[in-house]
Amino acid sequence: MARKSRKHPELAIPVSKDTVGYIRLSVLNRDPHGSVENQRLMIEEWGHQHQIPIMRYYIDNGFSGKRFDRPAFQGMIQDIQKGRIDCIVVKDLSRLGRDYIIVGYYLEMFFPSNNVRFVSINDQFDTTDGITNRDKSGFIQSRTRTPLINLFNEQVSIETKMKVEDVLDMKAQHGEFIGPRAPFGYQKSKDNPSQLVPDLVAAVIVRKIFEMAASGTGVTGIVRYLNERGLPTPIQYARAQGLAGNFDDGNGSWNSRSVKYILTNRTYTGMLVQGKEKRVVEATHEALVDSGTFDAIQKAFQSRAYNVVPQGQSADNILKGKVICGYCGGKMQRKRGTDHANWHFFTCITKNRQGVGKCTGMYAREEDVLSAIYRQLKDYVNEHYITNSAYKQQIQEYTGQIADLAQRKTTAWINAMEHYEQYVQGEISKEEFHTVQDIANQAKEVLIQATEDKIAYEKQYVTFRKLLSASSKDVPLSEIVDCIDEVVVDGGGKIVVKWHQISN
Repeated sequence: MARKSRKHPELAIPVSKDTVGYIRLSVLNRDPHGSVENQRLMIEEWGHQHQIPIMRYYIDNGFSGKRFDRPAFQGMIQDIQKGRIDCIVVKDLSRLGRDYIIVGYYLEMFFPSNNVRFVSINDQFDTTDGITNRDKSGFIQSRTRTPLINLFNEQVSIETKMKVEDVLDMKAQHGEFIGPRAPFGYQKSKDNPSQLVPDLVAAVIVRKIFEMAASGTGVTGIVRYLNERGLPTPIQYARAQGLAGNFDDGNGSWNSRSVKYILTNRTYTGMLVQGKEKRVVEATHEALVDSGTFDAIQKAFQSRAYNVVPQGQSADNILKGKVICGYCGGKMQRKRGTDHANWHFFTCITKNRQGVGKCTGMYAREEDVLSAIYRQLKDYVNEHYITNSAYKQQIQEYTGQIADLAQRKTTAWINAMEHYEQYVQGEISKEEFHTVQDIANQAKEVLIQATEDKIAYEKQYVTFRKLLSASSKDVPLSEIVDCIDEVVVDGGGKIVVKWHQISN
């Protein structure tokens, strides 16, 4: 039978199918007693002793207690808000989290306001005895002891992280691989996860990349070779080997960045450079390229970097990633004119890497792109002009509005706190408290929105002033390039600039 509050018969906590267990296992956990299965067994035993069936579990495996965006935890919170949970059981308070302020909010505000019983087995903590039941001595004890436990758990989290970092640094000093995933071309040894061994398939691709670079093939040529033969990218290969998680898969094709990362990664010479202190240990694993070849490739990269642009010409590509091919929608690459000419042009990367079968490719000289930007910038500034007087007047209106809303929010929250005390003492119902709480939350949201609107308008004005100065060439184009979304190069020499929207 469910236990009932002596002062709140209407707040009786029913035992139902909605009694659940919450389990969290940290990435850093090394204690076998804290495993998911052991936590489950402990919660099951508690349910058996109290004749309360645990109907389902919310499990976050591999998540830090300092984070509260854990998927299972957020799912549990949503089910609470939907009225699907009456009781939550955990092994100890640290499973709920290791931030004592946020944990305190859930224990003293969120769970009680949603009429949810919370039980921490190891801490001998049960909100039926501490919050729902208004026994004064028990309530004071729980309010005093629980924050101390939460504070201790937070400190333990910090100390554990420091210890783990020290252990990893020591391993790095001894030449043990400490990364979560082996570099492309290698895999972790099944007998010793701290040892890298060549992956029979991926190593062939890596060796081919170094072979082509050593023979003088440029990065773009290597990229095209890999794509034309449909060879898997590092992320594609890792996915095929069972990698799961939130990783950027890109567009499924090799690119210059991924190839150059391999060609400049000294790991492939058999050397490990790891940890915060960049611990260097040589000959820790089998090399996929000899050191002499690797060093020669690095010198070739440096030589190209020094001679990319003639003396006096800027090497900066201020529009990097923003010039788009109007035919395929891919990015365009900036290149120097033939025979070391003192000018640059943009050409489609898709065509360069994958051939004309994928894109016929657009072309534009850099000077034409810059001229189009300046011409369209003047039109854009005239269309979105903001006078100084209009700006000052709008800021004054925002300031007065925020001051008024801040006063309303303070009054609403003081009122909500007073009603919470009345609710805790049994003087008002849960519904009455929720009504006042909703008003306070709404006042807070309105204040936040007004503040965000004022900040957005101030940023808008700063952006406008930068654009205005750039249109007169008082500041260089590089100062306002972040205001450009993209520059689309289309057929017939048409160039269209798309700006970050400024709305009056």
